[in-house]
Amino acid sequence: MTAAGSGSFQDGRIASKRLVMLVALLLVSCCLGHGFGDEDHVEVEGISSSCMESERRALLAIKSDMYDPDNWFSSWTGKDCCGWRGVACDNTTGHVTKLDLHYPYTYDEWDIPDIMETMGGSKVNPSLQELKQLKYLDLSMNNFSHAPVPKMIASLVHLEYLNLSNAMFDGPIPPQFENLSNLHYLDLHGWYDDLHVDDLDWLSRIPSLKYLDMRYLNLSKATNWFYVINFIPELEVLRLSDTDLPYVPSPLPPFNLTAIATLDLSWNSNITSSMLRWFSNATSLEYLDLSDCGNLTIEPLQVALASLINLKELDLSFNSLEGEIREILNNVSSRGLKHLDLSCNQLSGDIPPGSLGDLEYLDLSGNQLMSSYIYLLLWGISQTCDI
Repeated sequence: MTAAGSGSFQDGRIASKRLVMLVALLLVSCCLGHGFGDEDHVEVEGISSSCMESERRALLAIKSDMYDPDNWFSSWTGKDCCGWRGVACDNTTGHVTKLDLHYPYTYDEWDIPDIMETMGGSKVNPSLQELKQLKYLDLSMNNFSHAPVPKMIASLVHLEYLNLSNAMFDGPIPPQFENLSNLHYLDLHGWYDDLHVDDLDWLSRIPSLKYLDMRYLNLSKATNWFYVINFIPELEVLRLSDTDLPYVPSPLPPFNLTAIATLDLSWNSNITSSMLRWFSNATSLEYLDLSDCGNLTIEPLQVALASLINLKELDLSFNSLEGEIREILNNVSSRGLKHLDLSCNQLSGDIPPGSLGDLEYLDLSGNQLMSSYIYLLLWGISQTCDI
């Protein structure tokens, strides 16, 4: 009787221990599944990651301040924000890494004024700064009603891609953008914006920048523009059209933009002859737009064109260039030149035979060329010729 009772007691203790161990294992499993200190990360068996609840709430707050006439945000429902339109997450952590809220329809740049007139206003919700792991942010082609560029964007230090173009922002570009040292792509251009930069020093803190577009910004006080940009060694695309660039005195620093492939300085009147000679070092250049720069002369152009062996597109229109057209064409060293615009200059003379190479587009309108060479142009250009 005593032995039987003792055995029953021992069995009960063993069962109790097993129950405690089972509960402990369940607790450990729960912690491993959800992570320590990461209670809003919902892990689902068979799925590597899903949406952070705190970031889902941040996205919904952002949505609440965005103009949405066509139900662009209709997919923004449910728990997993990683599947929402314009949103992408890291496959491992579940953090939101991409937010693309740009105007979703195809448009031509000339359509922008009409689009802006009909577009309702939006606001950048402060919850944006909660998306701390963002690498890609596109707010382009929205109407932010002439608000200042939000400084909080500078807190998104993991950004590699930032597009704020044609977003109806006004005022200065925050110098705090220097914190975005991981940026590869920065687009700030805008027709309707009234943006300006008085000092470009912050750009020197973004050494890995490959694409920079500041068209139509006011850079008239950024006297250091040339020196700052020259020391962004990985820059491949630079667009500074119609920015009122300040005059750069000689001597110029050694050329450092060894990767530059696209350069647009059009509609700026302070592009000097010494700059043109400086461009001759840009042997990787494929696209060059110096239209409507006002002070260009043929001699430094000859020096530059003789060195730009990879050039595919060249626009020198609206410069009142004087002289023989052969002085330009005979110095084009690139055999791959496809697009040449020399319209609205004061060029004269004839076209040297064989100088047109493999051109597909040629515009010589608004010059003083000999009409007897029209047949040569039409014969030599395969696609478009405007004389």
